[in-house]
Amino acid sequence: MKNDELHELARLYSIQLTYEDAGGKKRAASREALQAILRARTGNDELDDALRKRREECARRAMEPVTVVWGRGRVGREGEPYELTLESGERVEGRGKVEAPVGYHTLKIGGNETALFVAPRRAPRPEKRWGLFAPLYAIHTRNTGAMGDLADMRAYRDWIAELGGSVVATLPLLAIDPEGDPSPYSPISRLFWNELYLDVRQLPEYQGEQLEQVEAESIDYKAVAKAKGALLEKLSRRFDGDVSDEVKDYARFRGDERYHSYVQHRMSEQMRAQQDLYLDFPLGVSPNGYDVHRYKEHFAQGVSVGAPPDLFFTKGQNWGFPPLDPDATRLRRHDYWRRCVRHHTRHASTLRIDHVMGLHRLFWIPNGAEAKDGVYVRYPEDELYAILLIEASRTNTAIVGEDLGTVPQYVPGAMKKRGLRRMYVVQYEQKLNHPPAESVASVNTHDMPTFAGFWNGDDIEDRLEQELLDQKGAQEEREKRAEIRGEIAAQLTARGLLQEGTENTLAVLQAVLEFVAGSDAEIVLVNLEDLWGEREPQNVPGVPGRSWRHRFRLSLEQTRNDETVTRILRAVAGRRRKVHGDNETE
Repeated sequence: MKNDELHELARLYSIQLTYEDAGGKKRAASREALQAILRARTGNDELDDALRKRREECARRAMEPVTVVWGRGRVGREGEPYELTLESGERVEGRGKVEAPVGYHTLKIGGNETALFVAPRRAPRPEKRWGLFAPLYAIHTRNTGAMGDLADMRAYRDWIAELGGSVVATLPLLAIDPEGDPSPYSPISRLFWNELYLDVRQLPEYQGEQLEQVEAESIDYKAVAKAKGALLEKLSRRFDGDVSDEVKDYARFRGDERYHSYVQHRMSEQMRAQQDLYLDFPLGVSPNGYDVHRYKEHFAQGVSVGAPPDLFFTKGQNWGFPPLDPDATRLRRHDYWRRCVRHHTRHASTLRIDHVMGLHRLFWIPNGAEAKDGVYVRYPEDELYAILLIEASRTNTAIVGEDLGTVPQYVPGAMKKRGLRRMYVVQYEQKLNHPPAESVASVNTHDMPTFAGFWNGDDIEDRLEQELLDQKGAQEEREKRAEIRGEIAAQLTARGLLQEGTENTLAVLQAVLEFVAGSDAEIVLVNLEDLWGEREPQNVPGVPGRSWRHRFRLSLEQTRNDETVTRILRAVAGRRRKVHGDNETE
């Protein structure tokens, strides 16, 4: 196939021929990568034949599979007959332009059919608030077993409410395979919860049985699942309630229909009982999990998702999960993705969308290729935004987009237009810019070093150990970090938040948090571990053995009694009240 024909076929399948890397340099997709991705997208090894068929398909198509209307927009032409089937099942016939309520409908015009998504123009606005970030598996009280659960979530939220906060943000709470990858960002499903987070003592079937204790410094998911699963299996035999066919299908996939039907039913109940949940929606799912099994036709085969090389990951990244196929999911009216979003918004007051750039494009890597040899594939962003806003409007859920990393220039504008809140992260900015008003502000994220680790350069030594830096590069990074520390300290001193010459890391942290708390950001999150100077991060990208297993060094009881922790949180609360007054939710 000639290059011009290859490029035409790539454009017809929404594949970007060039992209800008993290340094702003334009890069072109290789011919080999384009060919591999096109074979995966078309399911056809003969690309000449694939091009002919795609041209014919485009020529035949009178209406797109999905049509998006924003607000009270109208679709159709004057005098043209139509048939509209509303989401409720009601059928409406008429002539002229069509108006429909917010929701998912079916529109037929002249023998052609399209799914009509009518969406609000903007996502709901969040209340101004502040609170904690804490991975649920890591938190613990005197009553906690081997890992945190929903009872602990309530306890931490009640505690932070006493100090004036109103939210506890956490990592994805979705089902995982405890004998496989424990990453919350590689769940076996985005439609079902992780039963290890059940508050056993609140289950109606619980009769005072003792839960076997698991003694370990870090989270041993396999041992926790064995111990807690044994008790839950016993309780499941006392359950005689009804569950949906979808839950039964998932339970059969997991291999024990009674057990998994029971734990999913009770997890849904306990999730609904939680207040003001700030949930996280992961970008993908495990290739060996339930979703790829049940909704196989929605996923692309022969490829995985990742990221091109950047200054941190110089060889690129391969995240190992399959992408949704844009054509396949459109033809199925995005049924799977709609279910996933709905599963979260029905429980969340705020929902964070991991790697929000995935609404626009994803970096596809052919199986067997190096991460650097992928290409970007564009997605029907309007349709995906419409689904987010429809579902969010039904539950008054605020939407936050994780827009860190290599972000195309058009993404922030699209987020602002649709009312998605951006993220402001001090360690990512590496200086004290003013957080945008429509943002969630924090010092770091779960993918970054703790504040003490950042301030002392622990992450630089980690990168050196992983051979992501050589000795020369590491020294340059140390010098750069020293400059960043100096600049931040100088800005804090100039603002009257830090005494000149202060070297105490926690004093600097308090000053940084007061700066963030005093900003216009709608939501401010405090990483609880930072408050006692934790150095070990929750996630070290590329090092599975140091990721997703780290328990908090302090229990809730110890945290409550820690004078430094309390002082810093009271300073954050006071700063928020001073700036926002009665507008701050308490």
